[in-house]
Amino acid sequence: METRFEIRNSEFLLMKLDYPERLDEMGALRVLAWKDEQGISQDFFSHKAWLDDEDLLAHHWIILHNKEIVAAARMSFHPDYSSIPHADLFDGSILEGFGKGPYASLNRLVVAPGYRGNGFSTLLDEARINFAAAHGIKMIIAQPVASRIKPLEDLGFLYLGKIRPLYQMPERQIYFMIKELDK
Repeated sequence: METRFEIRNSEFLLMKLDYPERLDEMGALRVLAWKDEQGISQDFFSHKAWLDDEDLLAHHWIILHNKEIVAAARMSFHPDYSSIPHADLFDGSILEGFGKGPYASLNRLVVAPGYRGNGFSTLLDEARINFAAAHGIKMIIAQPVASRIKPLEDLGFLYLGKIRPLYQMPERQIYFMIKELDK
């Protein structure tokens, strides 16, 4: 799946990656984009790349400009809530009023600082939502920062509350949102 688009006379390419090609580049972009953000652990982000075991199992999308990754996002599929990354940081009983899985989780959305404000987050969100719907996912979980709440609400996500901070971002509040598919 590839989509070419143009912004201010520059061509970009949105694509889903096959099994984890360019993973190191995505991990390096995560550090570049997040290391100077408020509330981020400088020790954790002193590494060259932010990668974890979930990256090897997940689906990944990137946006390229001149063959360079300028934005990336990940989606993982889960048979139950407990297998979602950071499930232990939010009270899963709140989900009892919603349908059951299978679940997808939106993770690791990142846009290079010089490319922010071009709608890349929404393009990556839409690509992941469409992919999940096409693959039988019933619920999508998102754990965004405050600036992402409104854009996700615009895509049909419901705000459910705050989660405990991640150790990589000890002073940054993370929130919990859900989108039901197949309604």
